[in-house]
Amino acid sequence: MNVTPSAIVFAPSITAKSSPDNSGTDLFVLHEGTKVRITDQVGNWVRIRLADGNQAWIPADSVEKI
Repeated sequence: MNVTPSAIVFAPSITAKSSPDNSGTDLFVLHEGTKVRITDQVGNWVRIRLADGNQAWIPADSVEKI
């Protein structure tokens, strides 16, 4: 059974991107304490899904798996 890991944002605020690099389009801002699900990883970036279904890429070092 494949379980999607949950994580908590530990950066004070982080801009979620449309692609796994700094040149991606800014989609929304996440704040410290936000719970997300990690659905993919590319290099030092993770694709996350929010409770409302929104998805984006953020740096892997800005979240901590729980």
